[in-house]
Amino acid sequence: MTEDQNALKVFEEELGEVAQELLVMSLDFLKLQQQVSKAIRFGINEQRDLPTSNKERIEAEWQDLLGSVQNLAKHGIDLRPNLSAIVMKMDKIECYTEYSKKLGQVVSS
Repeated sequence: MTEDQNALKVFEEELGEVAQELLVMSLDFLKLQQQVSKAIRFGINEQRDLPTSNKERIEAEWQDLLGSVQNLAKHGIDLRPNLSAIVMKMDKIECYTEYSKKLGQVVSS
């Protein structure tokens, strides 16, 4: 094996590890989405016969997701918050929320 081939092999192995971490992270995203969906349907404080509310389960899934983000950092994937990008996204959400209100699709709570 040449040095170039060896470098590619090492890169391939790293990609495999990162892909595995991304798979774990995607599952965490799905679990979080499921909890948010339940909160939308049944209410944020709904608890049923469970020891925790939808709000608490969303918070727990969020912590799991943050753990996956930290694990990806070990592989050189920097997912630290970018404040300017976050502010831009919040502005965009606000803009479309106002538009939805004008269309009557969203009402103020």
